[in-house]
Amino acid sequence: MLGNDLRSFLQEMKKKHPSNYLEIDKEISPLYETTAIVTKLEMQKRTPILHFNNVKDTEFPVVVNICASRTTVAAALDVDKRELPQKYRDALNNLIKPKLIEKGPVQEVVHVGDQVDILKLPQMRYHDTDGAAYISGGIVMAKDPDTGAYNCSYDRLMIKGSNKLGIYMTPGKHLSQIYEKAEQRNEPMELIIALGNHPAWCMGALFIGSYATDERHVMGGLMGSPLEVVQAQTVDLQVPARSEMVIEGEIPPFEREEEGPYGEFTGYSAGQVRRPFINVKAITHREGAIFQDICGGPHRELLLMSTIPMEPSILDFLQKNIPAVQSVRCPAPFTLFVSIKKTREGQAKQVLLTAFAADMQVKHCVVVDDDIDLTNSQAVIQAIATRAQGDRDLFIVKGVSHDELDPSRPEGKPISDKVGIDATAKPSLAIFADKPKVPAEVMERINLEDYIGKDDEKSSQKS
Repeated sequence: MLGNDLRSFLQEMKKKHPSNYLEIDKEISPLYETTAIVTKLEMQKRTPILHFNNVKDTEFPVVVNICASRTTVAAALDVDKRELPQKYRDALNNLIKPKLIEKGPVQEVVHVGDQVDILKLPQMRYHDTDGAAYISGGIVMAKDPDTGAYNCSYDRLMIKGSNKLGIYMTPGKHLSQIYEKAEQRNEPMELIIALGNHPAWCMGALFIGSYATDERHVMGGLMGSPLEVVQAQTVDLQVPARSEMVIEGEIPPFEREEEGPYGEFTGYSAGQVRRPFINVKAITHREGAIFQDICGGPHRELLLMSTIPMEPSILDFLQKNIPAVQSVRCPAPFTLFVSIKKTREGQAKQVLLTAFAADMQVKHCVVVDDDIDLTNSQAVIQAIATRAQGDRDLFIVKGVSHDELDPSRPEGKPISDKVGIDATAKPSLAIFADKPKVPAEVMERINLEDYIGKDDEKSSQKS
């Protein structure tokens, strides 16, 4: 495990993986410039951690790309990247409750009441369609008023002034359900926003599963030790003791203000809508706090952060219901690939229906045989092309609850048609047409350098 909080993780990464850590001293503007650097690096297929020490108009340094590569997240959890899914599933089977301590470094500096000024934080704008500066790298925590279980999630936060934030809570997700309970009681919903978190906490906050599961327990499972928490200053909640910064506040019931637009993970800008807002009551932080950010829009970190926990969570759900399921992959927003070792007719369709129930964001699902490498999208497309017939193997479930950020949904309705494709061999893989292949003995015997030389081999790779 690299470190036990964000700053110790960064120190370990800088020391042990310097090629994946870039510290930048040149002044940079929070207005689009960090996103421009992230974008240019992604065009080169690079996703290093970026630590900006000199950000214009703020005292706080900014760090991005903490969870932008499987290699980085795996290093944080002390496993190989191929072991990440199993590491996550192990954590789900070994949950560890938080540990309440008397005081923690996140409250070394305390601002309450009139001292609160969100405008002193980095005012991050990512794209030209964003309606204002946003906070996108914070873990929002609230607790169910009946059970006391905490929900942790990532929710975009629009800076609306010195002590007010707009918030987008995905309808149907757990945080919005807690807010609905608060409104039924005509009470504000208290919450905290933790900024500057170890990658294990980030992955734990993104758990996809039961409403009753307290994601802080998943964080503990991933770390192998309890998440240390302290009592908040102004709300009846516990906050991570070793986060870099915490924002405390509450969302009043039945009040709405304009929020958005904002460039989302779908690659499109979500428009302006009247939504709830947060009245900020306190900001606490460590001495020399680091502001953790996630570039909004379809950038690698935002996409990967949801994928890493989503895949093992969905796989766990599917395998508990259908043991024939072998693996899953989320290659794009709202899309799921599943491989199965098919044992009977109709099993692929059963998997498709179960996958739609696993998470409401699954909109398109493709089931293939276990000889298909799910990490190779071309192989999945080939299976659709050669093993599926539209009238037999494609089915549609109309008007199912779905993420309202999907730009293709019917206007004003958070629903979508779910599309399932059975791309397994019919009637079974065992008697389906053989795949042509070069004999293994020949593949092992042939050395390219003996025939085309090193220089020719390199030039052919570049093309």
